[in-house]
Amino acid sequence: MQPPVVQVKVEYKSASAPIIDEEVTQVIEDVIGGAEGIKNIDSKSENGKSTINIEFDTEIDLDDAANDIRERVARVVDALPSESKPPQILKQAAGFTTTMWLALSSPTWSDLELGDYAERYLVDKFSNVKNVGRILVGGLRELSVRVWIDPIKLAANNLTIQEVEQALRSENLSLPAGTLEANNIDLTINLDKSYNDLEKLKELPLKKGKNNLVRLSDVANIEFGPVSEKALFRAQRKDALNLKTVGIGIYARSGASTVELSKEVKKRVEEVKKTLPEGLNLEIAFNRATYIGAAINEVYKTLIIAFILVVIIIYLFLGNLKAVIVPAIALPVSLIATFLGIYLFGLSINIFVLLSFILAIGIITDDSVIMTDAIYRRIENGETPLVAAYKGSKQITFAIIATTLILVAVFLPLIFIEGIAGTLFRETAIALSFAIVVSSFVALTLSPMLGSKFLDRKAKTNFFVVKFDKFFKGFSNFYQETLKYWLDKKKTIITFIILIIISSGLLYNFGKKELLPIEDRGAYLVIGFTDEGSSFQYTQKRAEDVERRLIPLLQAEDSPYNRFLMIVPGFGGDNSFIIISLLNNWKNRKQNSQIIMRQAIGKIVTVPQTLAFPISPQAIRVSNYNKPVQMVILGSTYEELENIQSKVIRMLRRNGNLSRIESDYSRNKPEIKLVINKTKAKDLGISTQSIGQTLETLYGGKTVTKFNKLGKEYPIILQQYLADRKDQESISKIFVRSENTGKLISLANLVNFKEEGSANKLSRYNRQRAVTISANISENYTLSEAIKYLEKTIAEIAPENQITWKGKSEELKETSNELYIIFALALLTAYLVMAATFNSFIHPFIIVLTVPLA
Repeated sequence: MQPPVVQVKVEYKSASAPIIDEEVTQVIEDVIGGAEGIKNIDSKSENGKSTINIEFDTEIDLDDAANDIRERVARVVDALPSESKPPQILKQAAGFTTTMWLALSSPTWSDLELGDYAERYLVDKFSNVKNVGRILVGGLRELSVRVWIDPIKLAANNLTIQEVEQALRSENLSLPAGTLEANNIDLTINLDKSYNDLEKLKELPLKKGKNNLVRLSDVANIEFGPVSEKALFRAQRKDALNLKTVGIGIYARSGASTVELSKEVKKRVEEVKKTLPEGLNLEIAFNRATYIGAAINEVYKTLIIAFILVVIIIYLFLGNLKAVIVPAIALPVSLIATFLGIYLFGLSINIFVLLSFILAIGIITDDSVIMTDAIYRRIENGETPLVAAYKGSKQITFAIIATTLILVAVFLPLIFIEGIAGTLFRETAIALSFAIVVSSFVALTLSPMLGSKFLDRKAKTNFFVVKFDKFFKGFSNFYQETLKYWLDKKKTIITFIILIIISSGLLYNFGKKELLPIEDRGAYLVIGFTDEGSSFQYTQKRAEDVERRLIPLLQAEDSPYNRFLMIVPGFGGDNSFIIISLLNNWKNRKQNSQIIMRQAIGKIVTVPQTLAFPISPQAIRVSNYNKPVQMVILGSTYEELENIQSKVIRMLRRNGNLSRIESDYSRNKPEIKLVINKTKAKDLGISTQSIGQTLETLYGGKTVTKFNKLGKEYPIILQQYLADRKDQESISKIFVRSENTGKLISLANLVNFKEEGSANKLSRYNRQRAVTISANISENYTLSEAIKYLEKTIAEIAPENQITWKGKSEELKETSNELYIIFALALLTAYLVMAATFNSFIHPFIIVLTVPLA
């Protein structure tokens, strides 16, 4: 379960975070800001990418919200930089949480071949599976034609990179040339000069020299290669380590059942396996439905156990097997009728609804037991079953109706809670309320009828029933005597009640509070980060170091692990990675996930230059696996916010209950700025645009045209080798042409380097500049205590700055305040219903006073 979120992503290659923020993020924020039902807008501008997450109120329909955002963004597409890619609009249910990961592996195929096969043949096959919302190929090294330019050879042949780019574009044509009419047949003429042969591409003429023709292969090395090396997906099994693998991530459509989607995908996997070429293997590596199915089965088992226990208890108290038949029939009838209510209210049968049923079993049975007991006692007093059923039901009808109204009055206010907690409570409240109403109807109609048919007067003869009856009567006598004794000590009782109420309040204050309990979901994640500004290659090495330390755990005898899935980069930029640790089935291991995670921590915390830590996946995504404490500080400039955050972090580090205190804003990313000598460049006849385009192509890489292979087009990318991009001296090898003289001029004569720290990411929250300070909390420290400490700290340091909260902190703040109001509202509603029922204000007040004691 996740909050309704729509994400807008825009890629603008090679642009810095400030340019992305000004030219992309703010432009889109301005147009989407007026959309209906927006709760929060959380934006991040990073080098080459803008990501805007729009969270809506829980009652907003996600499909309608996505369409509204799509229409609004379409209005400003023309206002975005021409070099940026078209905005992507993703719905949370079809783009955030991977439902399944499939692993396509081979001992003989290369990474490029695996990725190309997955894109060509498998993406479409799984995209049309029912309820699939989106497909992602993980670790894809997308195939392309790489034209690796040698700047020295380029200059030696008196060529510039723009001239090579122009030649590639102009020679790649496929145009209709007209129609040839001959012998009563019309023949269409097509001029086809498109690139479809790598050898012919190498022979592309660039320039005719005095003695020879300069071809593309004279100044560049041309080969098939990946669009980007910055992608890695690897699956490790005990019996298959280090196989070349690509992952196929499957995301569920909005509102789709994970379990049903899993069944459909499994069928398609079996179909696809029959058509795979030799040397390829496709398997399901990760499936969220496994946990969901196991959890629902456990709830069903609990439901059955609860039903059996209820029947046994009824038999022990009534001592008559026929008397057990009435509530035993009424219970499943009420539950089945409640399923109709679930359908009418549009709820799904999920864990929370089934847990509501477990809670409701006692309440549902209670009405029928009371009715059966009233009828049975009259039969024991000599009345016939029919008369006893009539008089007994008449006697307690009022009590059953009153109890039903009070219970419904308590549960229904829960539907007014907002946020994720409101979504959970709402389903529970509706399911419980409907079950209570149905059970009352069954108790007032079906139970008397069954009682008149099945109940008769029969002595208790069963040994266990007689023994239990004797014990219960003894306990009842003890209770009566104790009650008489304490009723004469009113002052003691009142003092005791006051102490209980005070101690209850203190226990609540000091008790540990959390939004969600920790679950064993059959997997955990290792989230890893290297230093800010680290390259993908460096992060990959550190991720492999972490993986190597985990592999022995996988290979150990009686290992609780099933496999590891490693994805680089992870949630953030090139300096992040994720390792999904999949555990064996719960039945096949002795330890729970928390113990297994603690064992893993000892292996990975000492990896040098790396921050890696395991976390449990969340059942409800209120934050993207972030820390529980997340405070957002809003301000007018990033310089102001940087000053405030440094003071706040310094104060927070004095609190020993807070750990891993971090901010999402830092100017630690090393950046080299090229300062152009504009006066000199103008004198030499070289434009700033020419310098910029040359550097963009050679350092950033540029797609200039397409290459056709087997009916599919692949990008042709111009760039210089990585070895020529590693140091500042390489700039001296790059030349641009003077418009005045036509000669080549080295860029070393026109630009200077300036190295400084810059922000890798600029954040905005609700269209204001923002920084987010996050922290973990110790086991003995509650989230509410941490929030209070942060509020006190910010009030001392920057009282004029506005703050807000994210993730679990936000949800706890909202939910805790609402729960107090809902609790008071439920008490008031119950009191008013009881006052109307008993026609008295005193008796309900006595009953309400027992609530704090409970």
